[in-house]
Amino acid sequence: MTTATPELSVFVERKPGWIVELTVEAPPENLDRALGEASQKLGARLRIPGFRPGKAPAVLVERVVGWEALRNAAAEELIPRLYARAVEQEELDPVGDPSVTVGTLERGQPVKFSAEVAVRPVVDLGDHLSLRVDPRHTEVTEADVDSAVEGVRRALSDLVEVSRPAQAGDVLRCVLVMRRGEEVLSGGEERDLELDRERLIAGLVDALIGLEAGAERRFPLTLPADYQQEELRGVTVEAEARILAVRERTLPPLDDELAKRDGNGQTIDEMRAHYRSRLVEAAAHDDEEGFHSDVLKALRERVKIDVPAAMVERELDRELASMEMRLAELGLRFDRYLEYTGGSIEKLRQERRPAAADSVRLELALDALARAEQLEVDELQVEREVEKIALGRRLSAADRRRLRTAARSDLVRRAAAERAYEIAAGNG
Repeated sequence: MTTATPELSVFVERKPGWIVELTVEAPPENLDRALGEASQKLGARLRIPGFRPGKAPAVLVERVVGWEALRNAAAEELIPRLYARAVEQEELDPVGDPSVTVGTLERGQPVKFSAEVAVRPVVDLGDHLSLRVDPRHTEVTEADVDSAVEGVRRALSDLVEVSRPAQAGDVLRCVLVMRRGEEVLSGGEERDLELDRERLIAGLVDALIGLEAGAERRFPLTLPADYQQEELRGVTVEAEARILAVRERTLPPLDDELAKRDGNGQTIDEMRAHYRSRLVEAAAHDDEEGFHSDVLKALRERVKIDVPAAMVERELDRELASMEMRLAELGLRFDRYLEYTGGSIEKLRQERRPAAADSVRLELALDALARAEQLEVDELQVEREVEKIALGRRLSAADRRRLRTAARSDLVRRAAAERAYEIAAGNG
């Protein structure tokens, strides 16, 4: 397809994988102006006898720097400018940097070049109003209430110091430090540690059982796959424990006095009713979050296309940059983390690529739903979001425009997600 304006002729060829090739032709005057601008900039940096910087005639500047240098300087400014105009003229939405091949760039001749770039796919969700997802419903049982009451008993229990080796269920007063090489990852302060295998990292309880007050022990510890700090999951660290005291837990009786001490009822039945209500509320919240997750997954699965590699790579760049920031907050350099885990950036990217592709598909699905539902956001909301993200920093005009665009997209996608929840619940 070819479109033309008095200033620009553009032929668009769409290729597989959401790749577009633009063949652009512009009148010779564009190069003349670009050469003049390039001559001024180059001349300002040159010291030519008899002329102040930037005042030498263009012909003299060209004689000093040479035609190739002048043409290259003009092309560096002209080609991106013409490319941006072509993209705007064709109403394209590029998702990466173009690969440009310059054709003709000579005085008196039309400027010709081609640019190949990935563009954002157009997603068809089909009949999006037919989206349905079954709600979740978690039943709160008496066993759940029993467990909550046991938690109260534990919280109100007495800890009695004992002179014997630690056993499962004891509470240690200790100092626990985790290191990787010379770097301290956590610990160093006194803390209480209950020897509960269901709550602590696998292997930690077994390493501490049998120790008495005054004992110290070093041992390897592999952090679990669901460790709270994602970048440390599966990493083996060296743990060092110093035991200050071993204490045994004595639970209070299960009676009305327990309810009074807890402050959530005058009788044990009233206390159980209170915790049953809290459990029902928490279960409803978890069910709602689970339903939202199911809806977004179902919406994402409607996107059957192969997403452009450029979009996936950009999402991976964002995720790894975020990971590097989290590591820096822990005082750990990214390269050291890779060294400790025996990984590489390419391995990380390979492992995360499927999830990144899913993130991009969901983004495309939400954008498509927003278009189908003609969702918009208030510009005042956008400005508030920009200010919240900026955190009081002074932004350049260009940075503010980019931040405003990102904030608007984020708000529209949030609105699309809320609309998806309504449709999936049958309220559409």
